[in-house]
Amino acid sequence: MPNTWDEVIRQGDVYESSDFKSAAYQLVSNQIIYESNQSQATAYRLIDRYRDAFRDAFDLLGMSLKFDTTYRYIAAIPYVEKQKYLSTDDSLLLLVLRKGYHEQAIQGNLEAGSAVLSIEELQELYRVETSRELPNEVRALKDLLNRMKAFGVVKMPQTEPGSDQPFDVAILPGIAALVSEATLSRLTDYVSSARVANTQQGDA
Repeated sequence: MPNTWDEVIRQGDVYESSDFKSAAYQLVSNQIIYESNQSQATAYRLIDRYRDAFRDAFDLLGMSLKFDTTYRYIAAIPYVEKQKYLSTDDSLLLLVLRKGYHEQAIQGNLEAGSAVLSIEELQELYRVETSRELPNEVRALKDLLNRMKAFGVVKMPQTEPGSDQPFDVAILPGIAALVSEATLSRLTDYVSSARVANTQQGDA
């Protein structure tokens, strides 16, 4: 394994070691980067071009890299799942977003790989899956979704003029890499347990 990025750069390439450091930092910070995101495209293409070198580097950080050539994203997945701690609210929302993505995918409703929900649809899905409520106030909801945006799993595209809501919720394809089927199952078990506990408290 090379000791420096300078040893990795192929002859004739225009990249410098600082480009590799910047790309690695961007992926670590965002966890998922997309070629379609203009601010992430340069990092995406560099990491995609030097896959083996970045795989080795991220392995030292305790992370594996997933390259999705269909939807053109790269995800950095920790080997130890508890490296990034989430609050219960964030965990439940991540679950609901993953569930929403799965449902839209099997129905063939993806748009360029993303599952687009209205705010009302997300609120209803969240209510059904968790027996809880998402904030009705737009700013509070946006703050919550911004935390998901930091994981690279959500965008909030503006709606058409005259729409009843200020933005849609686009669940990005990288969520399938970040939230595995095993993790989804464990989160589902948690929600089921919470529902049972709430029912028992109500019957007491």
